[in-house]
Amino acid sequence: MLLKVGELATRTGLTVRTLHHYDTIALLKPSARSDAGYRLYNQADIARLHAIQALRHLGLPLAEVGEMLERGGEGLGDTIARQIRALGHEITQATELQARLQLLQERLAAGNAPDMADWLSTLALMTTYSKYFSAAEIKRILDNRKAQALKWESLIADVHGAMQQHLAADTRPVQSLALRWMNLTLAMMDDDFNLIDRWGQMYNAEPVGLFKNGPGPEVVSYINAAIALRMEAMLRHMTLAELRTLRTGSEADIAQLCRDAHALHAAQADLNGPAARALVARWEQFMLTLCGNQPELLRKLIAAYTAEPLLHGTTVFDTLTLETIKRGLDVQGHPLATPFIPSSKK
Repeated sequence: MLLKVGELATRTGLTVRTLHHYDTIALLKPSARSDAGYRLYNQADIARLHAIQALRHLGLPLAEVGEMLERGGEGLGDTIARQIRALGHEITQATELQARLQLLQERLAAGNAPDMADWLSTLALMTTYSKYFSAAEIKRILDNRKAQALKWESLIADVHGAMQQHLAADTRPVQSLALRWMNLTLAMMDDDFNLIDRWGQMYNAEPVGLFKNGPGPEVVSYINAAIALRMEAMLRHMTLAELRTLRTGSEADIAQLCRDAHALHAAQADLNGPAARALVARWEQFMLTLCGNQPELLRKLIAAYTAEPLLHGTTVFDTLTLETIKRGLDVQGHPLATPFIPSSKK
């Protein structure tokens, strides 16, 4: 059976022009021609055309299709694997783009009929974020920041107050603010120091005016100076790798520990009794969780708070709670018993 080019085009869904092009580049040359010069394709030609179309559907360029057919299909497995990887990359890119567009849509929809300036500002900010974070990471960070909005507003206001009073970076009020800032940032980044690193790189590298809703460069510079002193003090007792495993604690757990400690103190309870032992055990588990369940790191953390005057009185627990727990540790002969939080005022 011989088919003219038009008949072959009709049966395969290809255009005559495509078949002519295949002939011109010697990818599919007809086996015969009619007396009038028309191209005629036999069964072997049609089989080759099916092979060509199958390879084209894999995404191979025509040049590679021709080489593949000349080798009799040799290397097809490697080619298919390469195409699978390429397709996976395209799917990842498309999925990422979809996620970013959805995120942008959400941010714009959060406002009331944004004008062109708002739209462009949001688009510019999202574009900047995408240089440093995936769409999923951006969503995590911004959703966390939104949930923390009131806490950040209060903290930034308190930092402004400290700045207006010209309080030095090494004073207890500023160090307490630094701890709050560090913990809130950690919570915003889901305790992921890698995200914190990239957030800092972005903030330092990109135009300051882009983050118009942020705390402002003056506030960031002020609090960073206090954080740097705090980090320096901590690193005298642990490695940077260990410090980066520290985590934030549940605010609900902190509040409950404080309430229970205050209740024990008010009741003048026996600090070697069941209630006090339960309180100490819960405090120890809370602290171990903060330290990534590393007992040695907890001991180093206590040593830092014991030896470094800069850290005294700057924890997530109030003084009465800490003194109650300290006395409980002492009375119970606990291995962690130590004057880790001096009660003297700075």
